[in-house]
Amino acid sequence: MSGTIKNGSPNGDQGAATFFIAQKLLSDPNLAYFYTDLLVNSPTTIKEAMARQNIVKSTAYKYANELAELGIAEELDQLEDGAALWHVDPIAGTWETGDTELIVSPTVIAVYGAAKVDDDIKYFSERYGNERLLRAIDETLEYLNGNHTRRGVASSLQVSSAAGIAISQAIEAVIGVVSRYDPELPDLSEEIHQRVIADAPYTISRD
Repeated sequence: MSGTIKNGSPNGDQGAATFFIAQKLLSDPNLAYFYTDLLVNSPTTIKEAMARQNIVKSTAYKYANELAELGIAEELDQLEDGAALWHVDPIAGTWETGDTELIVSPTVIAVYGAAKVDDDIKYFSERYGNERLLRAIDETLEYLNGNHTRRGVASSLQVSSAAGIAISQAIEAVIGVVSRYDPELPDLSEEIHQRVIADAPYTISRD
């Protein structure tokens, strides 16, 4: 399923469901990471996900079943090497928070999930908070659009140059992998150097 809430007005039950799904994913980096890995590799088997994420079978099925209960993952009636294939849908929603429009999309979920494995994202989140991490995604997109230098990202975020550069580089790598699966973004994978994408915390094994 996928849905959008614009201007604070839910588009029926589907829009409300999207809100709670996004909230669940953003509050659990492990689940967000698992979701993103399945999204960029769909369809994929749980065995393949286990290998990419270095997690045990019980953990993988726990997360897969959580995503299925949320309505964003489905076990298909297709097998590969004797194992069922799973498919995950991208979700995106827009909400108004005061004077600010908040967009949650696969890229946002992927960045929050990457805090599980990426030291720069984890440090930034712990040091400056998740709200500023969300702003860092927007500022990195501004950098990729040619509207910022990396030091400009740091200035906009009111962090040190080193912190601004590090977080923008980490987020750029995530965008390089995930943007093609994000309905809120253009595909930026061709605009980002392959060496950067190779360092991303997510691996695409089906391309």
